[in-house]
Amino acid sequence: MVQTLQKFKKRGSLKRWRAGLVGLLLCVGLSGLWGCGKPSDGKVNIQLSTWGSTQEVAVLKSLLEAFEAKHPTVRVDLLHIPDNYYQKLQLLVAGDLAPDVMFTNSISFPVYASQGVFMDLRPLLAQQTGPDALSTQQFYPQALQAFTWKTQQPASAPQSSLVESPTSSQLAKQSSEILGALPRDVSDVVIFYNRDLFKRAGIPEPQAGWSWAQFLETAKALTVDANNDGDPEQFGFSFYSKPPLFWLPFVWSAGGDLFSPDLRKVTLDTPVAAQGLQFYANLRNQWHVSPKKVESGGVTMSQLFLQQKVAMLVSGRWSVPVLREQAKFQWDVAPFPVGPGGQSRVGIDASGYAISAHTPHPQACFELIRFLLSAKAIAAVSQSGLIVPARPDVAESALFLSPGQAPAHGRVFLDVIPTGVPTRTSPRWNEFSEELGLALEPVWDGQQEAGAALTAVQPKLQHLLEVSP
Repeated sequence: MVQTLQKFKKRGSLKRWRAGLVGLLLCVGLSGLWGCGKPSDGKVNIQLSTWGSTQEVAVLKSLLEAFEAKHPTVRVDLLHIPDNYYQKLQLLVAGDLAPDVMFTNSISFPVYASQGVFMDLRPLLAQQTGPDALSTQQFYPQALQAFTWKTQQPASAPQSSLVESPTSSQLAKQSSEILGALPRDVSDVVIFYNRDLFKRAGIPEPQAGWSWAQFLETAKALTVDANNDGDPEQFGFSFYSKPPLFWLPFVWSAGGDLFSPDLRKVTLDTPVAAQGLQFYANLRNQWHVSPKKVESGGVTMSQLFLQQKVAMLVSGRWSVPVLREQAKFQWDVAPFPVGPGGQSRVGIDASGYAISAHTPHPQACFELIRFLLSAKAIAAVSQSGLIVPARPDVAESALFLSPGQAPAHGRVFLDVIPTGVPTRTSPRWNEFSEELGLALEPVWDGQQEAGAALTAVQPKLQHLLEVSP
């Protein structure tokens, strides 16, 4: 898509390009987008883009109404993009039509931060006064780290640089580090488990500090093949081949990593990383405690868990509302087991708000972010149980921990944060993860050892890490 847009822009003037883009955006459902700036009633218009369910958007709309009541000179136009959010956002950025405030996650963050799309929020944080001032100390440091970007960037990078080659005037480089977004929530994975199936099998429920060996024995005990036909009716553990967030904890807990600390080298070809991946693949192919493709029948792991055909599920906080509503059994959560590296480590993703580097109203945008990231606003979003608040003061409250509601050990979502691995991806993450996924398919199917597959794909992955989009 980037190459197509690049060619289109080169063939015509910027005016024709924007006109064509308007038509395209109308086709993909982004009508009602324009009218930003200063309207005739004297108010300043800023636009906020986000994804999210109907319920999430309803909460956000009520917060925006409260913000406008508190700031009568500012109007916020909400751009809800429920599907293909980043594809459509990239079109807007490419046409110099980026929303003033953009909801983003740390996985896609580097694509835009590396191109100068997001404003550095540190100066705005430093300029604050008054009791409502935000501080970086109010957030989990892992979430802030996920939204920090350090690179060699053009001294002046236009929004359209996602699809244009830099001009000669933009070739001067400067080293910079930005805090490109402030987090609303953090996301990590834990082990959801069916307490009823544990009781039926007569085995103890998992505890913090349990080892891979204990985890494997537990998964074996929870795998049931009543008629011994080699086709279990119940599996001990879920299996996801993608996205990487589901299997990377096996790499990290084995002592491996995806990248070197400076994000310059792919390190998945190390023996410990391969060991973690191989252990995960063996759950399906050697020990058969996780379902193979043909055994899941196209049903998701979450659905199999709800159907009590999978006893343990690796998932995140997003599964809590569904389980509270639909599960017909007792369930709880436990931390990821401790690997041979002596650690239990999972990824720490973040979602939050960024400001366009080219907005004409940075102060109004920051006031909006400050409002949406207040303890009261984050608490409102947290009521459904869907998110882990990025503010410890909200996360540690009864609102989030929900005593009397499942999961009984909801604090696990917080306990894993200090040892978690903040999200680190590259500007070409989509290509990177796709290439990695293709290389690992024969590993997941039991046709190739993890070490051999990772060694073979290493040069391609390294190239994608080094080459800018």
